[in-house]
Amino acid sequence: MFKIKRLPIYFTLVAMLFAASCKDSEKGKETEVETDYAGNELPVNTDSEEAMEAFKEGLEYFDKGSSRKARAKFDEALKHDPDFVSAQMYRSYTANSAKDWATNRDKFMALRDKANDAEVMMIDITEAGMKSDLDRELEISKKMVEKYPKSARAMDNLAIFYDNNDEEEKAREHWKKALELNPEYVPAMASLGTSYLFDSPEDKGQAKKYFDMLVKKAPNSPRSHILMGDYYRDQDQLEKALASYEKAASLDPEDEGALAKSGHANSILGNYEEARQNFKDAREVSEFGTNLSAEANTYVYEGKSGEALKFLDEGTKSLDTLDVPESNRNIGKFQAAITAAHIAMHDGDAKRLEQIVNNLKSISKKLTSDANSPTVTANQNAFMNYWDTMLLVTQKNYKEAMNKAETIKKAVDSLNNPDKLNPYHRALAIIHYNMGNTEKAVEHIDQTDEDYIHDKYWKAKIHEKAGNTEEAMALYEEIAEERFNSIEFALIRDEVNQKLDKNKAS
Repeated sequence: MFKIKRLPIYFTLVAMLFAASCKDSEKGKETEVETDYAGNELPVNTDSEEAMEAFKEGLEYFDKGSSRKARAKFDEALKHDPDFVSAQMYRSYTANSAKDWATNRDKFMALRDKANDAEVMMIDITEAGMKSDLDRELEISKKMVEKYPKSARAMDNLAIFYDNNDEEEKAREHWKKALELNPEYVPAMASLGTSYLFDSPEDKGQAKKYFDMLVKKAPNSPRSHILMGDYYRDQDQLEKALASYEKAASLDPEDEGALAKSGHANSILGNYEEARQNFKDAREVSEFGTNLSAEANTYVYEGKSGEALKFLDEGTKSLDTLDVPESNRNIGKFQAAITAAHIAMHDGDAKRLEQIVNNLKSISKKLTSDANSPTVTANQNAFMNYWDTMLLVTQKNYKEAMNKAETIKKAVDSLNNPDKLNPYHRALAIIHYNMGNTEKAVEHIDQTDEDYIHDKYWKAKIHEKAGNTEEAMALYEEIAEERFNSIEFALIRDEVNQKLDKNKAS
């Protein structure tokens, strides 16, 4: 998979946190409603007080991580004022599918002649992102900070650019500046805590500091308690993590994220029946009920990969009976197929993997068409070329796999992204490992994502095969300490623990 800290690729632009509040020149309107809430100093233009009220409520939900509720408020704002540019912008950021994102993104960009200066900048950033023009995106983001030097959101936007491009120290520096501008600005607290918790260089003490700050500033936000639960889970304090997730669910019983997080914690604890119920409850209250992957993981933890594949097959078929938009059903199918592909590959089931990959291609084409973005198209082409390569590896056709791996690289040649070659290098590392070329395998695996557990696992296996036992066991130790639920971890946990036990016994 691509880097796991990223949002799904058709939501590449969702993470741009931007809004407005100081008076600026108007474009295309006769009057303006001023905003004065702290930290949101960018201009917002609307002549409707009702639209502004709905927008402010939506922005508060958005800041606290509740996209579903935020989306409803932005829709309400747009009913009162269809030309409310910032409301349309945030409506695109809270999209719930590839098609929904593309539709609302295009509506936002079509409002350019009605946009104020800040909104024009955001339209330009959106265009640059779609073209993978990082230089242009950075240039505009910096200009935004220069034009609105008191805006925490402008600073946040620049921080997110650095974060998305693996410049964590710069990202943290700018999030801290955002908090200096507005000590109440909760998105920066959440981002700092998450960055220190998950991204190298990690600092768990700093993560706890910002999560404590977040809970204090937004005690009624489910996301505050979810993130605190993530901290406790990382520290192997799973009961405390569960308590935090349950607190989040009590604040909003319709927050599927809180219920699913309880399922993740129960999965790590080995409470598989409880976890499966958590995931079922999450689907029940969710907007579309299409997420099957996490529940499938519970069977893998139990050593029942066949049961997991059966669950995914039956669940995927059931998605077509749901009265939800096709694009949303396809997201669920896509996630389920990726999970199934990992299982089949790990089990060495080439026949099953070929069926899954062929199905995945069909779904990928639909999502790519829905997104209607050159960047998404390039990433999806690379993604499918990666799985074609993994199929050839599973079939032990290493020479052809080597040639196919080059198509991964070619697919993203037009993109300007520091992570774009991670799947390419992972594929080559796996191929060389299977061919016994450990020196080449090390060379490629060293160019992948150090924070992605699957890359860390392959790095450990390669070092182990090369006879570098100390390096391998150190990596296996790090993997064994994982407390977050993913199909990759579910598949390798028992193997890793057995290797460590054997090494200790010897």
